Amino acid sequence: MPTTSNTDRPFADMMPGVRRRTLLWGETMLMAEIHLEEGGVVPLHDHVYEQIGYCIEGTFDLTIGDEVHAIEPGNCWVVPSNVPHEATATSSCFLIEAWSPARDDYKD
Repeated sequence: MPTTSNTDRPFADMMPGVRRRTLLWGETMLMAEIHLEEGGVVPLHDHVYEQIGYCIEGTFDLTIGDEVHAIEPGNCWVVPSNVPHEATATSSCFLIEAWSPARDDYKD
């Protein structure tokens, strides 16, 4: 899948107030849209994947390890492999995130 359109890809509900649309993936990375409703929470978790993101719209509090970051449009972040992180939306959010290696559980 060398190219795709977001309109060709389905949404997946991840948890209440949080949904994902996987856009595309290659051998070593995967990219997705993340949509959070105001008050949506991605609970504290960690994983082997390195994760980077970009906020297109909205605001949220992102905890990476012991640091809390107030994210707003135009902000970027990186979550290193195996570092605990969580997010709480303070408004509706539209994000783009990528993981390496590519997450098999997001290939839908």
